[in-house]
Amino acid sequence: MRHFILHTSDRRRSYDLNGTSALAAEPSGLGNNFSLSYKESERGKHLVNITPSFDPITLKIYFNADGTDGYANYKALLSFLAECGTSPFFFEYNEGVTDKFCEVVLRTAPKSEISEEGLFVEDFQFERQTYWYEQVNTEFELLNRTPDATFPLKFPFGFAGEKLKKEFRITNPFFERAPIIFIISGDFENPLKLYIKDTSGNIISQIQLSIGNEEGQTIRIDPTTKKITVTTAEEGEYNGYGLTDKTKQSFLYLPQGEYIIGANIEQTDAGRIDVEVRRFLFD
Repeated sequence: MRHFILHTSDRRRSYDLNGTSALAAEPSGLGNNFSLSYKESERGKHLVNITPSFDPITLKIYFNADGTDGYANYKALLSFLAECGTSPFFFEYNEGVTDKFCEVVLRTAPKSEISEEGLFVEDFQFERQTYWYEQVNTEFELLNRTPDATFPLKFPFGFAGEKLKKEFRITNPFFERAPIIFIISGDFENPLKLYIKDTSGNIISQIQLSIGNEEGQTIRIDPTTKKITVTTAEEGEYNGYGLTDKTKQSFLYLPQGEYIIGANIEQTDAGRIDVEVRRFLFD
C-alpha cells in the first residue's frame, strides 16, 4: 500500500495522510516529465535543452473515514499547510519498497460539500520542486582525527599520531547536481574555504568565508533551503549570508561524475565539518 506523509521544512512537524482522519488515495503525478527545447536551422529542428517539468502531485483525500463529519480533520490539515507557508516543504512517499522524498509547495486546497453518499473528499494538488531522493544522504567528516595505529600493535610499537582528513573523493551518478550541506563546528583559526575539485586537482567551485569558527558556534550552509545560518548559545540563530565572498559561490552542488570535496583546514584546527550530499533518484 502506498504511504504519504507531509513534513515541515525544518522537519519538526509531520502530517500523516494514511489515517482515518485524512486518507490519501488515487495519486497521480508521481513520475517524471520533461520540457524539450528545440532550435530551427536550415538542416531542420535540433534538440538544444531538456529541463524537468514535473506534473503536479494530486491526491484524493478522504476526511471522514473516522465516522465524523470531517470538517475538524480538514481544518487540521489546512492548519498544518498554513504552517508550511509558501516555501517548499517535504513530501514523503513509500510504495512498499523505497522511502523517498521530494520538495513541494501547495497548489490547490479545494473545499466542497459532503457528497450524497456521505463522503467528504477533496483533490489536493502539490507542485513538485525536485526529483525524488533518498533520505539517507552520503555523510562524512572533514578533519576526522583518528589514531593511525590499529590493535594489536605491530613493531615498532607506538602511535603515529593523528590523521588529518581535509578532502573526500565522491561520485554523483545522477545527471542532476547534488546539493552539498556543510555544518561547521568547533575551532578553526583561519577563514574557511570549502571547495569542489575535479580529479586533476582543479577547483571548479568554492565558498570563501570571511571568518573561521570558534567553539560554541555552528555555521550551516544549506543549498536545499538556500540559507546560511550561524547559531550560538548567546545570540541564537541568525543570517550568515554576509560571511561569504560574493565573487565566489554561496552554495555548492556536486556535478555528475567523480569529484573531490575539501576545505582549507590545518592540523592545528580543533573543529569539524560535517558534510551531507543528497542522493537523487530517477524514480
